[in-house]
Amino acid sequence: MRITVVGSHAWSIAPERGTVHLLVDLEGDDRAATSRSAAEVVDALGRDLHRLRQGSDAPLTWYSVGPLVTRSWRPWGPDGQPMTPRFGASANLKAKFRDFTAMAEATTRWAEHDGVQVTHVEWALTDATRTATEAAALTRAVEEARGRALAIAQAAGWRDIEIQEVADPGLLAAEPPGGPVPVASGAMRMSFKEDAGGGGGLAPEDVRGEAVVHARFEAHR
Repeated sequence: MRITVVGSHAWSIAPERGTVHLLVDLEGDDRAATSRSAAEVVDALGRDLHRLRQGSDAPLTWYSVGPLVTRSWRPWGPDGQPMTPRFGASANLKAKFRDFTAMAEATTRWAEHDGVQVTHVEWALTDATRTATEAAALTRAVEEARGRALAIAQAAGWRDIEIQEVADPGLLAAEPPGGPVPVASGAMRMSFKEDAGGGGGLAPEDVRGEAVVHARFEAHR
C-alpha cells in the first residue's frame, strides 16, 4: 500500500536584526531652498549613521543613503485657477541594527528632524540562524510526515513503512495509472516571513516561518 501525507513544522524566533526605513520628504515654494533643506537633513542623518557604524561592536551593521529626488507640481485653487508652483525633495535611507535599544534611541532622535518619517521596521534573523532554523524545521516536518504515514499504515493493518519520495513544491511524481489513491497530499515548501512594524512601534516582533513536506511511503506487512 502506498501512502502520501503532508508533514509540517511552524516556528517563531525573536529577531536578531531590525532594519529601519526612513523617508526624508520636504516641500516648499522655492526649488533651490527646498532641495538644499532636504540635502542638509539627509547629510545630518548620514553623519549619524556613519557614527553608529564605527567600531567592532557598533550597534549598526549596515546602512544605505539613497539619492535626493526632486519633483514639482502646480496646485489648483478652489476657483479653478493655477496657484504658485510647489517643489519637493525626498530621499530614502535604511539602517540595520543589531542593538535594538540603540535603534529606538536613534529613531527617536531622527524623528525630531523636520521632514523625516520612520516608515517601518523589518525584523529579521542572521543568515546563520535562518539557515539552521530552516534545516531544523524541514527535519521536523519530515518526522511528522513519517509519523502520520505510520499511524495510517498501522490503522490499516500494516506493520511498517518505508519512505519513497519527498518533493519540493509540485515535484512529487504522479501516481502511475491504476495506482492507489493517496491518503493525503501536499508539497514541500519553506515560507519565511520577516514581520514588519510601523515606525511608531519599535517593539521587536518574532520572525516566523513554516516548513511543509509532501512525502510518499510504501507500507509493509
